[in-house]
Amino acid sequence: MARKRYAFDENKIARFLKEGRGEGTGVSYRPWLTIQDVPSLGRSHRLCGWKTGRVHHLLSDIECSLFYLFDWSDSVQDIREQFPIDRQTTQRIAEQLGIRHPTDITTKTPLVMTTDIVVDVVRDGRSVILARAVKPANLLDKPRIIEKLEIERRYWLERGAEWGIVTERDIPKTVVRNVAWVHNFISLDQLSQLHPGYLAEKAAQVLQEISGWTGDRPLSDFCGGMDAHFAVPSGTCLMLVRHLLATKRLSCDMTKSLDDTASVGRLRAVSTEFGRATG
Repeated sequence: MARKRYAFDENKIARFLKEGRGEGTGVSYRPWLTIQDVPSLGRSHRLCGWKTGRVHHLLSDIECSLFYLFDWSDSVQDIREQFPIDRQTTQRIAEQLGIRHPTDITTKTPLVMTTDIVVDVVRDGRSVILARAVKPANLLDKPRIIEKLEIERRYWLERGAEWGIVTERDIPKTVVRNVAWVHNFISLDQLSQLHPGYLAEKAAQVLQEISGWTGDRPLSDFCGGMDAHFAVPSGTCLMLVRHLLATKRLSCDMTKSLDDTASVGRLRAVSTEFGRATG
């Protein structure tokens, strides 16, 4: 029963196409596969993107980590996960290579292949496409995996896009943990506050305090003192610091572990000006 639920036939592929799966950009993009469409083989994630303002469907921890890196990068303009590639083209490439095209194990229907993450980045003033296949390193010695990756590689080569494979060995784990620590705090708008703009005002004051800070004190102590000074609930100022980092009004070395035990002295104000606190 579970296998039938996830099976693909021509009717299901036609329905996905009619739904606009794989089309659009930014907030309007719809991934070909969501976490409801595939059996769970590990941990999946649904994260709201900074670049896109939509929920991203990430089917593994490695995909999630790569998403965090792309969402953090200033050069990335758009992120599209589970991106479908043209089936007629992949069937032709498979035939040219003399290998079997991916098919549904139940229905024997040729599948629409997908690239795990496709991003638009700005390089030297122009937008280019990066396509990335995400795989655990221990799968890269399996012949069938290599065959399917070669179909995908040649597909993107024909389109002049930069294609590559990302494994867990390519992920800077500390950077990912740091981005994950601040990622949910890009916006203050959805939080309960005394009046509109109240938290933005407090964030501006926290930014001013940090911009003039010269001591070596853990964030937990500094923020606890600021909570008492502002008479706000415990944890408010640490949340505002994470917001300031997410919106890049504060900066720090992201290659070094970042949490509430980090020294305030590691943080640098990018600007003491403070606009809308929505990120």
